[in-house]
Amino acid sequence: RRPRVDTPFKMPSLKMGVKMPSLFLALLASAAAAPATKGRPRATEPPSPPATPPKIRYVVTEEKQTNVATTKGGARAPACPLGDVCTTGPCLITDGGSCATSPDFPNLYPTDEGCTIYGLPPVGLDVIAFDVEGDEDSYNDYDGDGDFRNDCPDYLTVNGVKYCGTSGPAGVVPSDGTMTWVSDDGVTVSGWKVCWAAQPPPSLPPLAPCPLGDVCTTGPCLITDGGSCATSPDFPNLYPTDEGCTIYGLPPVG
Repeated sequence: RRPRVDTPFKMPSLKMGVKMPSLFLALLASAAAAPATKGRPRATEPPSPPATPPKIRYVVTEEKQTNVATTKGGARAPACPLGDVCTTGPCLITDGGSCATSPDFPNLYPTDEGCTIYGLPPVGLDVIAFDVEGDEDSYNDYDGDGDFRNDCPDYLTVNGVKYCGTSGPAGVVPSDGTMTWVSDDGVTVSGWKVCWAAQPPPSLPPLAPCPLGDVCTTGPCLITDGGSCATSPDFPNLYPTDEGCTIYGLPPVG
């Protein structure tokens, strides 16, 4: 048997003019065009989400208000300037903000309407006029609340008490600063006018000129005894009702 002889492998030399395989050349060109990187290639990262805008904190300063109410449906009534009295619905604020009336007062108020007057000051109410459909059957408890005395078909409510007929909330102090009006679909009458400030007395007509040295009178009063005395109407008989007079031009004597 012939002994094995190991012959070292020799790399064939590349001679000029020898064509290299096209695949090998393409790989060389691709490697030369790629940017050089160090270490492990970095994986592509997804785009970062847009920055979340900072939350704005609103600080609300509490303002003391006593004239806030809710409407008939339970919604909060619009804000009313402090010191003013406001209303929801068709009721009216009159007399420079010192009185309120039912809709269309003194004409018949409409049916199926209501309002809330709010911002009332804590003073006794002054009822100027009050004529509201009353409870004709006061012995029946129509609303089922256990009180047969408050079944008013139309009513003005103050401090939870319903007022109807011809008896309004005279002298009542609205503890919560509100009063509420409700009318049904039945009879309507002239309604109401309620004030919360002292009303000035009705202005008197100007006095007619009185001759110098004389004493004169307005209305049914009488000047007697040659101008030296005055009497009530029909004196010494009963004087009439709902009348008045002014005696003027009196001398400065006792």
